[in-house]
Amino acid sequence: MRNFSDESLYTKGLEQFKKNQLDNSLDFLLSIKKKNLNTLKLISQIYIKQNNLKSAKSFLNKILNLDKRNLFALNYLGDLNKSDRNYLDAEKFYIKLISCDQKFAPAYFNLASLYEDKGELKLAKEHYLKVIEIDSKNYAAFFNLQRIDKNFITYEIFKKIDNNLKNNQNFRDKNIAYGHFILANYYRKKKEINLEIKELTKGHEIFFNSDQTNKKAANYWLETVPKMVSKNFLFKYNKNNKIESNDIEPIFIFGVPRSGTTLIETIITSGKEKIYNAGENIVLQAALQNSQLNKKIQESEKSITFDISFLKKNIIESYKKKLSLQTEKFKFIDRTMSNFFFSEILLEIFPNAKIINCKRDNFHNLVAIYQQCLNNLPWSHKVEDIKKYISFYNNKLSTLKKNYSKNILNVELKNLTEYPEDISKEIMSFCKLNWSEKVLKYYERKDLICTTASNIQIREKIFKYDSSKFLPYKEYFDNF
Repeated sequence: MRNFSDESLYTKGLEQFKKNQLDNSLDFLLSIKKKNLNTLKLISQIYIKQNNLKSAKSFLNKILNLDKRNLFALNYLGDLNKSDRNYLDAEKFYIKLISCDQKFAPAYFNLASLYEDKGELKLAKEHYLKVIEIDSKNYAAFFNLQRIDKNFITYEIFKKIDNNLKNNQNFRDKNIAYGHFILANYYRKKKEINLEIKELTKGHEIFFNSDQTNKKAANYWLETVPKMVSKNFLFKYNKNNKIESNDIEPIFIFGVPRSGTTLIETIITSGKEKIYNAGENIVLQAALQNSQLNKKIQESEKSITFDISFLKKNIIESYKKKLSLQTEKFKFIDRTMSNFFFSEILLEIFPNAKIINCKRDNFHNLVAIYQQCLNNLPWSHKVEDIKKYISFYNNKLSTLKKNYSKNILNVELKNLTEYPEDISKEIMSFCKLNWSEKVLKYYERKDLICTTASNIQIREKIFKYDSSKFLPYKEYFDNF
C-alpha cells in the first residue's frame, strides 16, 4: 500500500466499508499516515461494528483530541460507556454533548434512555419530552413515554400520529415503525384487538425492513445455528493446558423473551449475598469465534469437535475481565438469551453450573413477544419466526433436561407470580443462596438497573398472572 496516497487509501477503505468488508477496509484506513476526522470516524465505526469496543474508544478519543466538541465522538463514547455499564461516564458524555448542541435530539434521547434503565423515570420523562420539543415526529420518544406514563398518549396525540402516518408511507423508516406500535398500544387499551394486530403487523414489517441485515440475522438464529447445534458435540482436552473450573459456580438464566428472565435475575441479585452479574453479554460467542479463527474447532457432517481447553481459558478470562475479578473462586449470574444454543459447552466448562429455565404458556409467550418491539431480535418481527424460535427452544431444553437434570430448574412464570415466596425460596435454594424477604422487595433497590423491555415493570411488586387477557387473541393467531 506504499504506492497509494492517503486520499486513495481512504477512498478504497470507504469502498470496502460499504461492501461490509470490514477487515479489508481497516487495512486501508490504518495505513493512512495523516488520519483526519473522517478517517478516524470510519475506523471507529468499523471497530464498533466488530464489537472491538476498546479500539473504538481509543479512536473516538483521538477524534476528541482534534475536536473537543465533536458530536459524533461524544455520542458514541456515551453509548459505549453505557453498554459497559459505566453509567456515570456515559451521563457525562451525553451532558457534554447537549452543552455543545442544545438542539441535538439524539443526546436527549440517549440520556433519557440511560435514566430509564436506572429507574430515574422522572428525569427520563423530562428528557424524552425535550426530544419531542425538538422533533415532534420522533415516535421512538413517544413510544418510550407511553411506557413510563400509561396515560401519556391522549386521543389528540393518537389522532395526530395516525394522520401523520397516513401521509408517510416510508416502509423502511424505523421511526415510522414506532408510530405504528404506539397506535397498536392505544387500540390494545381500547380492546380493539383487530386494529391492534393490524398496527403491530405494520410496525414489525417496517422495523424488519428498516435494516437490510435483519433478514440475514434472522436466518442465522432460525436456520444456521439450529442446524449447527443439532450435530454431536465432541470435546478434546489439551493435557498441557488443563484449567480447573470446579470453584466457579455460574448461574445461567435461559428463556424465551417475555418469560420472566429479568424478574428471576433481579430476585437472585437482590439477596443478602453478593453475586456478580454478567448480565447479557457476548462472552460465549466471542470465545467461539476466537476458537474458529485459531482453528480450534473441527466440523464434520455429523459432529463438531471443540478444543475445550482453549475455549475454557477464553471464556473464564473473559468473565473475570468483565466482572473485574482476580480470584479463581467465584459465583456469577449470566442472562444471555442465546446461551441455550450452546448449553452443552457451558456445562462441559462449568460442571457446577446451575441453569434456570424460565417457562411460560407458548401462546401467551407468542402474543407477549409480538406486542413488543424487541429491536435487537430480528426473528421477533414475524409470527411464524417467533413460533419457530419458541419450538426450537422448547425442544432443546427438553433434551437438555434429560441429560443434565441435576443442573436445571424449571420455573413457570405463572407459578412464580401466584406463589412468589415459595418459588423464590426454591430458586435461591437451587442456586445455593440464602433466601430473605429482600429478594421479593427488589423494587426498593436503589442500584437496580434494567436494560430490557421489562425495565418499567420490574420496578413494581410482583402481580398475579392474568391468563384471561390473552383469550381475545385466540381468533387472530393460530393455536400454538
